[in-house]
Amino acid sequence: MKKFALVLGGGAAKGFAHIGVLKVLEKHGLKPDLIVGTSMGALVGAGYVCGNDLLDLEKIALKFNSIGYVNLYTALFKDNVISIGKIKKTLDKMIGTKKIEELPIKYVAVATELNTGKEYLFTEGDLVTAVLASTSMPAVFPRVKIGQNYYCDGGLVNNLAEDVARRIMPDAVIVSVDVIGDYAKQVEKMRIKSIETILNACTLMTTNVIKNRKQDADIRIEISQPHISQMDFRKENVEKSIKKGENITRKYVQQIKDLLGIKGEKNVVNSRDKKKSKKN
Repeated sequence: MKKFALVLGGGAAKGFAHIGVLKVLEKHGLKPDLIVGTSMGALVGAGYVCGNDLLDLEKIALKFNSIGYVNLYTALFKDNVISIGKIKKTLDKMIGTKKIEELPIKYVAVATELNTGKEYLFTEGDLVTAVLASTSMPAVFPRVKIGQNYYCDGGLVNNLAEDVARRIMPDAVIVSVDVIGDYAKQVEKMRIKSIETILNACTLMTTNVIKNRKQDADIRIEISQPHISQMDFRKENVEKSIKKGENITRKYVQQIKDLLGIKGEKNVVNSRDKKKSKKN
């Protein structure tokens, strides 16, 4: 069977759709050999490659807003609206002290090096640090300092890093997941107008880069979520995003299997099914 590379794009709260994508792939026994993640795609991908149960990842996602990540004080007086301390505590719990080079699945987090404006690929070193750097959306998450350099959201330069996956695994079947889609359908309305402007500007830039760049993926799964705001982490929105990811991905399962050379049906029992069977 051919190698399978999965590219997970950024999109803040919309990025929780990646959990739904992974749930469907896992159910059909489609386990990637490589995950390349940008921003929220890097975060969800990191949780998965560490061996976390997808049901547990879903529980963390559903609590994302309720444990107070969004902080009004930091929004008014600092350069970010998300509390980095609480994010790091969650990542430490979810990921621990794992090193990227020791993971069972090859993993790459895409970030932007602010000192040079260039794409930076985390392919080794501390996984939590890599995720923090890749998710550091300007004015939302604080930038990350490593050595003498500062890093922020990889979406500024490569929000859907299909080309990175192609360079690393040139002969693999590459599936990418774009959780934003068309910018015209994603314009955000927020109470903090300065953040609204920055967010919309960043979204315009990232969607234009994707639109104008050659598609390197064999399959690009587009999960349009116009009714889910990138900064709305409420439980009901996260649930909708995960469900949307599941529903759209089901349509691509057979196509992925055909490209990988998988014959017949191959479903595996996922965590949710196991827990249901125990109750019965």
